[in-house]
Amino acid sequence: MFFSRKPKLPPSRLIQLHEYLGILEGGTEDHAVGDAVKRSALELVHGLREPLRLNAWTVPELAQVFARRSKADDALLVHVPLGIPDCFFIAIFRNGSAAAQDYLLFDIGAEYQQPMLDCPDFGVAEAANEANIRHWVPLLQDNADAFAVIELRGGTYMQVFADPKGFHLEHQLVTTGAHYRSTEPVSADQAVDTLVSYACGKYEWAYKHWERLEL
Repeated sequence: MFFSRKPKLPPSRLIQLHEYLGILEGGTEDHAVGDAVKRSALELVHGLREPLRLNAWTVPELAQVFARRSKADDALLVHVPLGIPDCFFIAIFRNGSAAAQDYLLFDIGAEYQQPMLDCPDFGVAEAANEANIRHWVPLLQDNADAFAVIELRGGTYMQVFADPKGFHLEHQLVTTGAHYRSTEPVSADQAVDTLVSYACGKYEWAYKHWERLEL
């Protein structure tokens, strides 16, 4: 596909998951979208390949791009396949704009996986259920080199380690281009609650304070 030069538009913003969840409140519905909007979304992905670590991405056919409209918000969610099963770049168009104001990476397939808890220093590789998380994670405070990871699928995971300041959390959506860390250390109980929320498919964790981390 040929990406022509066009007048510069205001930059689109990488939003965090809690902002996306707000758009989804009230549900979404299928929405037929024209080729111009699809091409606009594809051009946005093309321009963001490097910062989002999508260098292996290849442009899909227009027919593979689809849209859903938020019922509660005037937002059109245009889904661009990333070449990773069930992973999408979602461009968010508002108020009939020809360009997306916001975007994010999202792994829909990860929502249906059995999460795994890995802690190499403890020799742990088991299901990430509440009991296992509550048992193993507090032990990290006694080993500064140890860490634990709850992996949903591929590049989508949450990890934690501890030091004298407390427990430090990080999470990632699809690639290292969408990697976040907690803005401040938390207690053992707070870390456990956040990880349980993540592993159990609840979204309380998404509303914690996160900042993007350049890797």
